[in-house]
Amino acid sequence: GTGKVATPEQAQEAHAAIRKMIQEAVSEEVANGVRILYGGSVTPDNCKDLICKPDIDGFLVGGASLKPSFTDIITACVPVVPLKKPRFIKVGDIEPAARGVNLYAKVHKAATKVEGSDDLMEVSVGDDTGLVTLSVRGDKASVLEVGKTVRIQNGHVAMIKGFIRLSIDKWATVKPAEKEEEIASVSEAKDISGVEYELTKN
Repeated sequence: GTGKVATPEQAQEAHAAIRKMIQEAVSEEVANGVRILYGGSVTPDNCKDLICKPDIDGFLVGGASLKPSFTDIITACVPVVPLKKPRFIKVGDIEPAARGVNLYAKVHKAATKVEGSDDLMEVSVGDDTGLVTLSVRGDKASVLEVGKTVRIQNGHVAMIKGFIRLSIDKWATVKPAEKEEEIASVSEAKDISGVEYELTKN
């Protein structure tokens, strides 16, 4: 009601005093487990400075929660999760139960349409460890030109009648590789999609 806003340092001092009081009245374990919310004026401008204080665990937001900028306050309270660098493997390392497959591969043979399907295509790609057949639909097949190297991310293995197919579904991406990622030659000695696996029931 006064219109005066506490500084982040003043707010931290008050929160620390509350936590200390709980510690003395109950226990350190309880004090550390209690979430103490700041209920003063919270805005997109001061929320980042407030939430970084060790004893301010969150906010009780009033009028600012009715404004579009409320999302900025929410974002400030969510820890930034660093993106993991994708791990790329070789074709020869693909296994029957593989998921989240990332690899660079050179298109070995042109796409062929799968019989009985409207837009499902199969494409042979490979690297210096062997060949694998991609199962891909629609527009994603347009970048798969013979002789071109592609970057495949988040593919997964689908077993078709006991044979491996690397599925490029809606969750996966395939795009032209950068120049430094290009594959010089493809080994035809090992075609992992040409090996029949015996499917077992658990």
